[in-house]
Amino acid sequence: MKIFRAGLQGNLRSITLFHALARLGKEGLIITTPTDTYVSVGYFDKTEEIVDLKKCKELNIPVIRREVGGGAVLLHPNQVFYQLILKRERAPFKVTDAYKHFSQAVINAYKRLGVETEYRPINDIVVKRNKKKISGQGAADIEGMFVFVGGILLRFDTKLMAQLFKVPEEKFRDKLYKSLEENISWVEKETGRLPSYEEVEEILIEEFSNLLPFEGEEEIPPEAYELADKLKEEFISEEALLEDTGRKHRAIKLREGVYLRTSIHKARGGLIRAEVWTDGERIESVRIYGDFTLYPKDSIKKLEDALTGVSFNKEEIKKKVEEFLGEVEFPGVSAEDLVKVIYGD
Repeated sequence: MKIFRAGLQGNLRSITLFHALARLGKEGLIITTPTDTYVSVGYFDKTEEIVDLKKCKELNIPVIRREVGGGAVLLHPNQVFYQLILKRERAPFKVTDAYKHFSQAVINAYKRLGVETEYRPINDIVVKRNKKKISGQGAADIEGMFVFVGGILLRFDTKLMAQLFKVPEEKFRDKLYKSLEENISWVEKETGRLPSYEEVEEILIEEFSNLLPFEGEEEIPPEAYELADKLKEEFISEEALLEDTGRKHRAIKLREGVYLRTSIHKARGGLIRAEVWTDGERIESVRIYGDFTLYPKDSIKKLEDALTGVSFNKEEIKKKVEEFLGEVEFPGVSAEDLVKVIYGD
């Protein structure tokens, strides 16, 4: 089991190399950073529902599907990736246990960089003082090998990320940007210092070495680069990106426990817009507005309050909506219209 100092990598190799090494059955830890900027979608993501592919094309930003779960992420310089590839027997039996175990190396690394963090199940590292996400992680089984991957955020471009996510209309984009700013952080933002790649690389190697018995360092073999470049063509293909995974994206994950759904729906009675914040299970807050007619006009607040704390479940939402419609006049707007804008199809 070796350490691979991959350094700066372009051509999307900062994400394809660990796929290649897993296929080649090579155990080890890759530390790398991208020279390019791109969007990576998770294995189960429905790309066209979560990523604005037109905007990505306009900005010449590639989109690639990885063979690891989780949501869509923006990857760019000033992020340092740790990618652990192990034989399955070396990893904890349960994936949740693996997240907790290997996250300790990342938590220790952040501490040495001046940021106190903690593990937040299932797969996030958050800043201890403000609970903002500072690292997202993923795990998967690739060709019989267990992989655990993530990144140290030295600097992060929330404005660009907000541009690349799919929103129902442009007016929601500013709301998304503000929500990202409120829920994501990075080392420079927390400490006022931008560490070098070399410093972070060394720290990560030391911390992961405290958890695993590495046997020295090794150069990434030529066949791994060759395979990585072949995999890139497969992973960025239209067939891979537009594959129907069966997943419905009801909300954008900002961090573990914080999801934002923005939607718009045209009912007979007018245009309805909604912004819904959930913890993944229950509605934490909701705002409903548009060019509809409602009597009494200020009663929409009653519906918003009634939905707060309700399970983010179609039937539960429908029940509250039907109760509300029994008390007001909402011409041209049905329970189905409101459920669709709040929850989706």
